[in-house]
Amino acid sequence: MRKLTVMLTVGALALSVGACGKKNGSAASEKELVYTSSWGADEPQGKLIKSIADDFTKATGTEVDLKFVGRKGTDTLPTEMNAGQGPDLFDTSTDSVGAFVAQNLAAPLDDVLDMKVPGEGKKVRDVLPESVVKASTDKDHVRFMAHTVISTAVWYDASEHAGLAPKTWKEFIAYLDEAKKDGRTPLGQDGTVNFYNAYWFYSALVRSEGAGSLSALGKDPAAWDRPAVLAAAKKVEELADGGYFQKDFMATKYPAAQDAWAQGKYDLNLNGTWLAAETGSKLAKGTEVASFQLPAGGKNSVEVGTLGWGVNAKGHNVEAAKEFLAFALQKKYEAKISTDAHNIPARPDVPAPGYLAGVQKDVAEAKFTHRTYDDMAADKNWWNNVFLPLDDQLLSGKIDAATFVKTGKKKAADYLASKG
Repeated sequence: MRKLTVMLTVGALALSVGACGKKNGSAASEKELVYTSSWGADEPQGKLIKSIADDFTKATGTEVDLKFVGRKGTDTLPTEMNAGQGPDLFDTSTDSVGAFVAQNLAAPLDDVLDMKVPGEGKKVRDVLPESVVKASTDKDHVRFMAHTVISTAVWYDASEHAGLAPKTWKEFIAYLDEAKKDGRTPLGQDGTVNFYNAYWFYSALVRSEGAGSLSALGKDPAAWDRPAVLAAAKKVEELADGGYFQKDFMATKYPAAQDAWAQGKYDLNLNGTWLAAETGSKLAKGTEVASFQLPAGGKNSVEVGTLGWGVNAKGHNVEAAKEFLAFALQKKYEAKISTDAHNIPARPDVPAPGYLAGVQKDVAEAKFTHRTYDDMAADKNWWNNVFLPLDDQLLSGKIDAATFVKTGKKKAADYLASKG
Protein backbone atom coordinates (compact mmCIF):
# COMPACT_ATOMS: atom_id res chain seq x y z
CA MET A 1 0.00 0.00 0.00
CA ARG A 2 1.37 3.36 -1.00
CA LYS A 3 2.17 5.56 1.96
CA LEU A 4 -0.79 7.85 2.31
CA THR A 5 1.42 10.58 3.65
CA VAL A 6 2.95 11.02 0.22
CA MET A 7 -0.31 12.88 -0.34
CA LEU A 8 -1.44 13.83 3.10
CA THR A 9 0.00 15.60 6.09
CA VAL A 10 -0.23 14.89 9.78
CA GLY A 11 -3.97 14.27 9.67
CA ALA A 12 -3.67 10.97 7.84
CA LEU A 13 -1.05 9.61 10.21
CA ALA A 14 -3.70 7.24 11.52
CA LEU A 15 -3.65 5.52 8.14
CA SER A 16 0.10 5.11 7.76
CA VAL A 17 2.14 5.67 10.89
CA GLY A 18 2.42 2.11 12.11
CA ALA A 19 4.54 0.72 9.32
CA CYS A 20 7.46 3.11 9.45
CA GLY A 21 10.78 2.55 11.07
CA LYS A 22 14.47 1.84 10.73
CA LYS A 23 16.95 -0.49 12.30
CA ASN A 24 17.55 0.22 15.95
CA GLY A 25 20.60 -1.84 16.65
CA SER A 26 21.19 -4.47 19.31
CA ALA A 27 19.83 -4.95 22.80
CA ALA A 28 19.42 -1.87 24.95
CA SER A 29 20.73 -1.69 28.47
CA GLU A 30 18.37 -2.09 31.41
CA LYS A 31 18.49 1.67 31.92
CA GLU A 32 17.70 2.50 28.31
CA LEU A 33 14.42 2.60 26.44
CA VAL A 34 14.54 2.53 22.63
CA TYR A 35 11.75 4.51 20.95
CA THR A 36 11.30 4.79 17.20
CA SER A 37 8.91 7.61 16.36
CA SER A 38 7.12 8.03 13.07
CA TRP A 39 6.65 11.72 13.76
CA GLY A 40 9.13 14.30 12.59
CA ALA A 41 11.34 15.93 15.19
CA ASP A 42 10.03 19.38 14.23
CA GLU A 43 6.34 18.45 14.26
CA PRO A 44 4.39 19.47 17.39
CA GLN A 45 3.95 15.81 18.32
CA GLY A 46 7.66 15.19 17.87
CA LYS A 47 8.56 18.10 20.12
CA LEU A 48 6.09 16.89 22.72
CA ILE A 49 7.47 13.35 22.62
CA LYS A 50 11.00 14.72 23.08
CA SER A 51 9.92 16.70 26.14
CA ILE A 52 8.16 13.66 27.62
CA ALA A 53 11.26 11.52 27.02
CA ASP A 54 13.51 14.09 28.68
CA ASP A 55 11.20 14.41 31.67
CA PHE A 56 10.89 10.63 31.94
CA THR A 57 14.67 10.30 32.12
CA LYS A 58 14.87 12.94 34.84
CA ALA A 59 12.10 11.26 36.84
CA THR A 60 13.20 7.63 36.51
CA GLY A 61 16.84 7.60 35.46
CA THR A 62 15.93 5.56 32.38
CA GLU A 63 17.52 6.97 29.25
CA VAL A 64 15.33 7.14 26.14
CA ASP A 65 17.09 6.45 22.85
CA LEU A 66 14.65 8.41 20.70
CA LYS A 67 14.84 8.20 16.92
CA PHE A 68 12.58 10.32 14.73
CA VAL A 69 12.30 8.51 11.41
CA GLY A 70 9.24 10.30 10.05
CA ARG A 71 6.67 8.72 7.76
CA LYS A 72 8.99 8.31 4.78
CA GLY A 73 10.70 5.27 6.27
CA THR A 74 10.38 1.78 4.87
CA ASP A 75 8.14 -1.04 6.04
CA THR A 76 10.99 -2.69 7.91
CA LEU A 77 9.86 -2.16 11.50
CA PRO A 78 7.97 -5.49 11.85
CA THR A 79 10.91 -7.34 10.33
CA GLU A 80 13.34 -5.71 12.75
CA MET A 81 11.06 -6.39 15.69
CA ASN A 82 10.75 -10.05 14.72
CA ALA A 83 14.53 -10.23 14.57
CA GLY A 84 14.93 -8.76 18.03
CA GLN A 85 16.39 -5.52 16.65
CA GLY A 86 13.34 -3.34 16.95
CA PRO A 87 12.52 -0.59 19.46
CA ASP A 88 10.75 -0.99 22.77
CA LEU A 89 8.25 1.73 21.88
CA PHE A 90 6.73 2.78 18.56
CA ASP A 91 3.97 5.05 17.28
CA THR A 92 0.82 3.40 16.01
CA SER A 93 -2.90 3.91 15.49
CA THR A 94 -6.29 2.25 15.46
CA ASP A 95 -6.06 1.00 11.90
CA SER A 96 -2.39 0.09 11.75
CA VAL A 97 -1.91 -1.88 14.97
CA GLY A 98 -3.59 -4.98 13.51
CA ALA A 99 -0.55 -5.87 11.44
CA PHE A 100 1.61 -5.90 14.58
CA VAL A 101 -0.94 -7.97 16.49
CA ALA A 102 -1.08 -10.50 13.65
CA GLN A 103 2.67 -11.03 13.99
CA ASN A 104 2.55 -11.17 17.80
CA LEU A 105 4.56 -7.97 18.01
CA ALA A 106 2.14 -5.73 19.94
CA ALA A 107 2.43 -6.43 23.64
CA PRO A 108 -0.84 -6.60 25.62
CA LEU A 109 -1.19 -3.43 27.67
CA ASP A 110 -4.17 -4.25 29.88
CA ASP A 111 -2.03 -3.88 32.99
CA VAL A 112 -1.12 -0.31 32.06
CA LEU A 113 -4.72 0.68 32.76
CA ASP A 114 -4.09 -0.02 36.45
CA MET A 115 -0.82 1.92 36.60
CA LYS A 116 -0.88 5.32 38.27
CA VAL A 117 -0.48 8.53 36.31
CA PRO A 118 2.37 10.30 38.13
CA GLY A 119 1.36 13.21 40.30
CA GLU A 120 -2.37 12.89 39.73
CA GLY A 121 -3.56 10.21 42.14
CA LYS A 122 -5.42 8.49 39.32
CA LYS A 123 -4.96 5.32 37.33
CA VAL A 124 -4.70 5.31 33.56
CA ARG A 125 -8.17 3.75 33.35
CA ASP A 126 -9.53 6.76 35.25
CA VAL A 127 -8.32 9.29 32.68
CA LEU A 128 -9.13 7.45 29.42
CA PRO A 129 -12.80 6.97 28.50
CA GLU A 130 -14.17 3.60 27.52
CA SER A 131 -14.58 4.62 23.87
CA VAL A 132 -10.89 5.52 23.59
CA VAL A 133 -9.75 2.29 25.25
CA LYS A 134 -12.11 0.35 22.98
CA ALA A 135 -10.60 1.99 19.90
CA SER A 136 -7.17 0.83 21.07
CA THR A 137 -8.25 -2.73 21.82
CA ASP A 138 -8.54 -5.88 19.71
CA LYS A 139 -10.75 -8.85 20.60
CA ASP A 140 -8.31 -9.95 23.31
CA HIS A 141 -6.29 -7.09 24.77
CA VAL A 142 -5.53 -3.39 24.90
CA ARG A 143 -2.81 -3.07 22.27
CA PHE A 144 -1.70 0.55 22.50
CA MET A 145 -2.19 3.64 24.63
CA ALA A 146 -3.85 6.60 22.95
CA HIS A 147 -2.78 10.22 23.18
CA THR A 148 -5.03 11.57 20.40
CA VAL A 149 -8.59 10.97 19.20
CA ILE A 150 -9.42 11.26 15.51
CA SER A 151 -12.85 11.19 13.95
CA THR A 152 -14.84 12.23 10.89
CA ALA A 153 -17.41 15.02 10.54
CA VAL A 154 -18.95 17.46 8.09
CA TRP A 155 -17.09 20.77 8.35
CA TYR A 156 -18.48 24.24 7.72
CA ASP A 157 -17.92 27.93 8.47
CA ALA A 158 -20.09 28.92 11.42
CA SER A 159 -19.59 32.61 10.64
CA GLU A 160 -21.58 32.04 7.44
CA HIS A 161 -23.89 29.23 8.54
CA ALA A 162 -24.36 29.61 12.28
CA GLY A 163 -25.69 26.57 14.10
CA LEU A 164 -25.86 24.37 11.02
CA ALA A 165 -26.75 20.87 12.24
CA PRO A 166 -29.23 18.92 10.10
CA LYS A 167 -30.65 16.05 12.13
CA THR A 168 -32.03 13.94 9.27
CA TRP A 169 -30.90 13.05 5.76
CA LYS A 170 -33.92 14.90 4.40
CA GLU A 171 -32.82 18.07 6.22
CA PHE A 172 -29.27 17.59 4.92
CA ILE A 173 -30.45 17.32 1.30
CA ALA A 174 -32.73 20.31 1.81
CA TYR A 175 -29.71 22.36 2.86
CA LEU A 176 -27.74 21.21 -0.20
CA ASP A 177 -30.64 22.11 -2.49
CA GLU A 178 -30.97 25.56 -0.92
CA ALA A 179 -27.24 26.17 -1.34
CA LYS A 180 -27.45 25.22 -5.03
CA LYS A 181 -30.47 27.46 -5.48
CA ASP A 182 -28.48 30.36 -4.02
CA GLY A 183 -25.67 29.75 -6.50
CA ARG A 184 -23.24 28.15 -4.06
CA THR A 185 -21.37 24.85 -4.37
CA PRO A 186 -22.60 22.77 -1.41
CA LEU A 187 -19.88 20.09 -1.26
CA GLY A 188 -16.15 20.09 -1.95
CA GLN A 189 -14.48 16.75 -2.66
CA ASP A 190 -10.88 15.81 -3.47
CA GLY A 191 -12.12 13.00 -5.68
CA THR A 192 -8.71 11.58 -6.57
CA VAL A 193 -8.33 10.49 -2.93
CA ASN A 194 -10.40 7.32 -2.94
CA PHE A 195 -10.33 6.79 0.83
CA TYR A 196 -11.82 10.27 1.23
CA ASN A 197 -14.53 9.38 -1.26
CA ALA A 198 -15.33 6.35 0.88
CA TYR A 199 -16.31 8.61 3.78
CA TRP A 200 -19.76 9.07 2.26
CA PHE A 201 -20.90 5.45 2.00
CA TYR A 202 -18.97 4.43 5.11
CA SER A 203 -20.51 7.20 7.21
CA ALA A 204 -24.01 6.69 5.84
CA LEU A 205 -23.90 2.96 6.63
CA VAL A 206 -21.98 2.72 9.88
CA ARG A 207 -23.44 5.84 11.47
CA SER A 208 -26.83 4.16 11.03
CA GLU A 209 -26.06 0.49 11.63
CA GLY A 210 -23.09 0.63 13.99
CA ALA A 211 -19.77 -1.17 14.29
CA GLY A 212 -19.23 -4.16 12.03
CA SER A 213 -21.73 -3.16 9.35
CA LEU A 214 -19.11 -2.02 6.82
CA SER A 215 -16.38 -4.54 7.62
CA ALA A 216 -18.93 -7.35 7.16
CA LEU A 217 -19.09 -6.57 3.44
CA GLY A 218 -15.60 -7.94 2.93
CA LYS A 219 -16.23 -11.04 5.04
CA ASP A 220 -19.63 -12.33 3.92
CA PRO A 221 -21.32 -11.84 0.53
CA ALA A 222 -24.71 -12.16 2.22
CA ALA A 223 -23.98 -8.98 4.18
CA TRP A 224 -24.58 -7.04 0.97
CA ASP A 225 -28.22 -8.18 1.03
CA ARG A 226 -29.07 -6.20 4.15
CA PRO A 227 -31.56 -3.40 3.36
CA ALA A 228 -29.33 -0.88 5.17
CA VAL A 229 -26.54 -1.40 2.62
CA LEU A 230 -28.78 -0.46 -0.27
CA ALA A 231 -30.23 2.44 1.74
CA ALA A 232 -26.74 3.86 2.36
CA ALA A 233 -25.78 3.37 -1.28
CA LYS A 234 -28.94 5.22 -2.34
CA LYS A 235 -27.88 8.17 -0.20
CA VAL A 236 -24.57 8.31 -2.07
CA GLU A 237 -26.39 7.90 -5.38
CA GLU A 238 -28.55 10.87 -4.44
CA LEU A 239 -25.44 12.97 -3.86
CA ALA A 240 -23.88 11.84 -7.15
CA ASP A 241 -27.04 12.64 -9.10
CA GLY A 242 -27.81 15.88 -7.32
CA GLY A 243 -24.92 17.92 -8.67
CA TYR A 244 -23.89 18.97 -5.19
CA PHE A 245 -20.13 18.57 -5.67
CA GLN A 246 -17.90 20.96 -7.59
CA LYS A 247 -17.51 20.44 -11.33
CA ASP A 248 -15.23 17.50 -12.24
CA PHE A 249 -14.83 16.66 -8.57
CA MET A 250 -13.60 13.12 -9.23
CA ALA A 251 -10.59 14.60 -11.05
CA THR A 252 -9.81 17.12 -8.30
CA LYS A 253 -6.37 16.53 -6.83
CA TYR A 254 -5.75 16.85 -3.10
CA PRO A 255 -5.66 19.36 -1.49
CA ALA A 256 -7.42 21.57 -4.05
CA ALA A 257 -10.96 20.92 -2.81
CA GLN A 258 -10.26 21.24 0.89
CA ASP A 259 -8.26 24.41 0.27
CA ALA A 260 -11.14 25.83 -1.78
CA TRP A 261 -13.48 24.91 1.08
CA ALA A 262 -11.16 26.78 3.47
CA GLN A 263 -11.39 29.83 1.22
CA GLY A 264 -15.19 29.74 1.34
CA LYS A 265 -15.75 28.50 -2.22
CA TYR A 266 -17.61 25.37 -1.05
CA ASP A 267 -19.98 25.17 1.91
CA LEU A 268 -19.15 21.73 3.32
CA ASN A 269 -16.36 19.18 3.40
CA LEU A 270 -16.65 15.68 4.87
CA ASN A 271 -13.25 15.00 6.36
CA GLY A 272 -11.18 14.03 9.38
CA THR A 273 -10.52 16.05 12.51
CA TRP A 274 -7.22 17.18 11.06
CA LEU A 275 -8.89 19.32 8.35
CA ALA A 276 -8.73 22.67 10.12
CA ALA A 277 -5.07 22.19 11.03
CA GLU A 278 -4.20 21.17 7.46
CA THR A 279 -6.01 24.14 5.94
CA GLY A 280 -5.14 26.66 8.64
CA SER A 281 -3.00 28.86 6.42
CA LYS A 282 -5.67 28.85 3.71
CA LEU A 283 -8.70 29.71 5.85
CA ALA A 284 -10.45 32.89 4.78
CA LYS A 285 -10.28 35.73 7.30
CA GLY A 286 -13.03 35.43 9.88
CA THR A 287 -13.74 31.76 9.23
CA GLU A 288 -15.12 29.92 12.27
CA VAL A 289 -14.56 26.22 11.66
CA ALA A 290 -17.30 24.02 13.10
CA SER A 291 -18.76 20.61 12.38
CA PHE A 292 -21.75 18.29 12.58
CA GLN A 293 -22.13 14.55 12.23
CA LEU A 294 -23.48 13.29 8.91
CA PRO A 295 -27.15 12.59 9.66
CA ALA A 296 -27.83 8.93 8.97
CA GLY A 297 -30.35 7.95 11.63
CA GLY A 298 -30.38 4.58 13.34
CA LYS A 299 -27.73 4.23 15.99
CA ASN A 300 -26.00 7.51 15.13
CA SER A 301 -22.70 5.80 15.87
CA VAL A 302 -19.68 8.12 16.13
CA GLU A 303 -16.25 7.29 14.76
CA VAL A 304 -13.54 7.04 17.40
CA GLY A 305 -10.06 6.38 16.08
CA THR A 306 -6.91 6.89 18.11
CA LEU A 307 -3.22 7.64 17.67
CA GLY A 308 -0.85 6.47 20.35
CA TRP A 309 2.03 4.32 21.50
CA GLY A 310 2.61 0.60 21.04
CA VAL A 311 5.02 -1.61 22.95
CA ASN A 312 7.13 -4.20 21.14
CA ALA A 313 6.30 -7.63 22.61
CA LYS A 314 9.86 -8.66 21.76
CA GLY A 315 11.43 -5.50 23.13
CA HIS A 316 14.20 -5.55 25.71
CA ASN A 317 12.53 -3.23 28.20
CA VAL A 318 8.81 -3.94 28.03
CA GLU A 319 8.13 -2.97 31.64
CA ALA A 320 9.99 0.34 31.30
CA ALA A 321 8.02 1.02 28.12
CA LYS A 322 4.77 0.50 30.01
CA GLU A 323 5.97 2.85 32.74
CA PHE A 324 6.65 5.43 30.03
CA LEU A 325 3.06 5.16 28.79
CA ALA A 326 1.54 5.92 32.18
CA PHE A 327 4.00 8.79 32.57
CA ALA A 328 3.14 10.22 29.14
CA LEU A 329 -0.58 10.40 29.89
CA GLN A 330 -0.17 13.19 32.44
CA LYS A 331 -2.61 16.01 31.90
CA LYS A 332 0.13 18.56 31.21
CA TYR A 333 1.32 16.55 28.21
CA GLU A 334 -2.16 15.80 26.92
CA ALA A 335 -2.87 19.53 27.02
CA LYS A 336 -0.26 20.06 24.33
CA ILE A 337 -2.06 17.65 22.01
CA SER A 338 -4.71 20.36 22.00
CA THR A 339 -2.72 23.58 22.23
CA ASP A 340 0.32 22.64 20.12
CA ALA A 341 -0.78 19.76 17.87
CA HIS A 342 -4.32 21.14 17.44
CA ASN A 343 -5.91 17.72 17.86
CA ILE A 344 -8.40 16.14 20.25
CA PRO A 345 -6.65 14.80 23.38
CA ALA A 346 -7.41 11.23 24.39
CA ARG A 347 -8.24 12.53 27.86
CA PRO A 348 -11.73 14.07 27.89
CA ASP A 349 -10.79 16.28 30.85
CA VAL A 350 -8.48 18.21 28.49
CA PRO A 351 -10.45 20.55 26.19
CA ALA A 352 -9.90 20.23 22.46
CA PRO A 353 -9.30 23.35 20.34
CA GLY A 354 -12.52 25.33 19.90
CA TYR A 355 -13.17 24.15 16.35
CA LEU A 356 -12.89 20.53 17.52
CA ALA A 357 -15.06 20.97 20.60
CA GLY A 358 -18.11 19.73 18.72
CA VAL A 359 -16.47 16.45 17.76
CA GLN A 360 -15.04 15.98 21.25
CA LYS A 361 -18.59 16.41 22.58
CA ASP A 362 -19.95 13.98 19.96
CA VAL A 363 -17.42 11.36 21.04
CA ALA A 364 -18.07 11.88 24.74
CA GLU A 365 -21.85 11.64 24.39
CA ALA A 366 -22.09 8.86 21.79
CA LYS A 367 -24.14 5.81 22.81
CA PHE A 368 -22.54 3.84 19.99
CA THR A 369 -19.05 4.18 18.55
CA HIS A 370 -17.04 2.55 15.79
CA ARG A 371 -13.43 2.62 14.73
CA THR A 372 -11.92 4.28 11.67
CA TYR A 373 -13.44 2.83 8.49
CA ASP A 374 -15.05 0.21 10.74
CA ASP A 375 -11.74 -1.72 10.52
CA MET A 376 -12.40 -2.61 6.87
CA ALA A 377 -9.09 -1.02 5.81
CA ALA A 378 -7.21 -3.65 7.84
CA ASP A 379 -7.62 -6.04 4.90
CA LYS A 380 -5.59 -3.86 2.55
CA ASN A 381 -6.06 -6.05 -0.51
CA TRP A 382 -9.85 -5.97 -0.25
CA TRP A 383 -9.90 -2.30 0.73
CA ASN A 384 -7.52 -0.96 -1.92
CA ASN A 385 -8.13 -3.28 -4.83
CA VAL A 386 -11.81 -4.18 -4.52
CA PHE A 387 -13.88 -1.90 -2.31
CA LEU A 388 -12.41 1.55 -3.00
CA PRO A 389 -12.59 1.28 -6.82
CA LEU A 390 -16.20 0.10 -6.55
CA ASP A 391 -17.05 2.93 -4.16
CA ASP A 392 -15.52 5.44 -6.58
CA GLN A 393 -17.88 4.21 -9.28
CA LEU A 394 -20.85 4.84 -7.00
CA LEU A 395 -19.81 8.34 -5.91
CA SER A 396 -18.92 9.35 -9.47
CA GLY A 397 -22.36 8.29 -10.70
CA LYS A 398 -21.01 5.65 -13.07
CA ILE A 399 -23.16 3.01 -11.35
CA ASP A 400 -26.36 3.26 -9.35
CA ALA A 401 -26.99 1.96 -5.85
CA ALA A 402 -28.54 -1.33 -6.97
CA THR A 403 -25.58 -2.08 -9.26
CA PHE A 404 -23.18 -1.18 -6.47
CA VAL A 405 -24.81 -3.72 -4.15
CA LYS A 406 -25.11 -6.46 -6.79
CA THR A 407 -21.50 -5.99 -7.93
CA GLY A 408 -20.23 -5.74 -4.37
CA LYS A 409 -21.82 -9.03 -3.42
CA LYS A 410 -20.23 -10.82 -6.38
CA LYS A 411 -16.85 -9.22 -5.80
CA ALA A 412 -16.97 -10.27 -2.14
CA ALA A 413 -17.77 -13.86 -3.12
CA ASP A 414 -14.97 -13.91 -5.71
CA TYR A 415 -12.52 -12.33 -3.31
CA LEU A 416 -13.24 -14.80 -0.51
CA ALA A 417 -13.06 -17.72 -2.95
CA SER A 418 -9.65 -16.51 -4.16
CA LYS A 419 -8.37 -16.63 -0.59
CA GLY A 420 -9.35 -20.26 -0.35
